[in-house]
Amino acid sequence: MKKRILTFCMALTVCLCMNGCGGNTGKAVMTYGDSVITENVFQYYLSYYKNIYLKTYTDMKDTAAYYQTVLPDGQTAEEYLFQMTVENVKLTLICMELFQKSGLSVSKAMENDIDAYLDDMVTEYAGGDKKALNAELAKYGVNLNMLADIYIDQEKSGFLFDYFFGENGIIPVSDEEKQAYYEENYSHIYHMYVNDAYYYPTTEEGFTPTDENGNPVTEPMTGEMLAKKEAVIAAIDASLEAGSDFMDVYRVYSEDQYYANGYYLTRSTDFVDAVVDAAFTLEEGEYTKVKSEYGTHYVLRAELDEAPWENESNADFFEDFETSLKSELFYSYISEYLPEVQVDTEALSAYSVEASPVNYRF
Repeated sequence: MKKRILTFCMALTVCLCMNGCGGNTGKAVMTYGDSVITENVFQYYLSYYKNIYLKTYTDMKDTAAYYQTVLPDGQTAEEYLFQMTVENVKLTLICMELFQKSGLSVSKAMENDIDAYLDDMVTEYAGGDKKALNAELAKYGVNLNMLADIYIDQEKSGFLFDYFFGENGIIPVSDEEKQAYYEENYSHIYHMYVNDAYYYPTTEEGFTPTDENGNPVTEPMTGEMLAKKEAVIAAIDASLEAGSDFMDVYRVYSEDQYYANGYYLTRSTDFVDAVVDAAFTLEEGEYTKVKSEYGTHYVLRAELDEAPWENESNADFFEDFETSLKSELFYSYISEYLPEVQVDTEALSAYSVEASPVNYRF
């Protein structure tokens, strides 16, 4: 398990800002300004986030033994997950208060949409019986009225983000912030590749067969075909060892020359794992050779250039660049208010992630 608070990129997806209006009842366990989190709502959060954690952490098990596991920093898994929940709920509470202070409001149409969604939920899950659904929701500390507040406030976090950092947001993003985010999160590489792992067989009619999922069938490379690829790899190795310029060798031999400016990778880029790992292990100007199930790869870490997101030929690598940057800036902005949140630690001590039911549906 990675020891970290969920980034606000995830928090934007699961952020539910609460305020203590309407159906929210129970003792306040967190306050910030005029906004509160009640114990009922916190109980809901524990069950909601427990589902998120089970989906996020592949090593997590919903067992007593797991929650008692001691992490490298001395915390138990229960302590870490509970602390992470508290931290995220604090952030959502801040969202709610800033939404109000910014003079924003939720439209009546949005409220009607949520009411309609809850009506459909009553029909789908409880055959139209609100009492039956409320009995189910009670397992998570809430009822339909409280759930309506939660869903409304979920929309508010998105509105707040747009108010600050949307297309017409009041907080502009500077070129310096873009460059700093790029330098912190990206590696610029050139990828010299030789496929010595597989080939696509063809039928007598010249077609490549597909499997049951519609994917092209591959076969391991052997014989003369493999020998030719191994000869190319030997030539690459010999050229590099003799001191030839990497890019000169790349232009002669690489089967991957799709991007003239190379690849711009983050640690989460969906690409060959060994290549991504090398991209962040190497120093600028260094190269390495790695093998994968796809073949042989030579990775050169290049210098980070200036504002590559502005170059259309690099667009494939920067589709989510500004959204990710703004999400991080939003998280940083919201986090500045964390010390101002008041928490009733004694009241919260009555709850735990382990004892909370998993909220898969609501």
